Amino acid sequence: MGTPTPHTHPILRTGWGWEGPVTKGGEEGRAEGRRGTPLVASSLHGSRLQPTWVLGIGGSSTWAMAEDRPQQPQLDMPLVLDHDLTRQMRLRVESLKQRGEKRQDGEKLLRPLESVYRLDFTQQQRLQFERWHVVLDKPGKVTITGTSQNWTPDLTNLMTRQLLDPTAIFWRKEGSDAMDWNEADALEFGERLSDLAKIRKVMYFLITFGEGVEPTNLKASVVFNQL
Repeated sequence: MGTPTPHTHPILRTGWGWEGPVTKGGEEGRAEGRRGTPLVASSLHGSRLQPTWVLGIGGSSTWAMAEDRPQQPQLDMPLVLDHDLTRQMRLRVESLKQRGEKRQDGEKLLRPLESVYRLDFTQQQRLQFERWHVVLDKPGKVTITGTSQNWTPDLTNLMTRQLLDPTAIFWRKEGSDAMDWNEADALEFGERLSDLAKIRKVMYFLITFGEGVEPTNLKASVVFNQL
């Protein structure tokens, strides 16, 4: 079998908006690559060691296998905008305003830039978090917050104590196609999803949009290895 390339290897097709091996850092990272400083392809991976494509000084390249093992089958589970739940939470805010009432003690009200998303676990057992796949088609920022709510908003309100830490934050800078993220927290959050999948069929998220982006600008999913 020939040497894998960044364009054909699944780990190196990062999907962060431009082709080829990248690290975080957008234009700065690309500039370093052009100068010949070694770059290592990366994304938000779980604990499993990954093969990496390294660009050497002067443009030479080598293939470094961090661990020699067969590629595991993967599941890409999308975060989908839940229009009904988002609408119901917005109606809750409007209803309180119209009646001049206060929210329930500890209740989480949906803010204008927040929307409710859901992830349906097509498989619940033997999952290992691999990476987040988050793309914005324009500069901006999104914050993804998990909830412990098994949602029946007609019967119960979302409470602030049901918002999970840490959050995953992704942003795209003006003039750059690359995505950046709060790597440590996003990785910890992603790894928790493997455990949460074991006890729930569906998980709900609040996604906060900032700096000019909205749901139509976002594509987000979580990639798991099947063990």
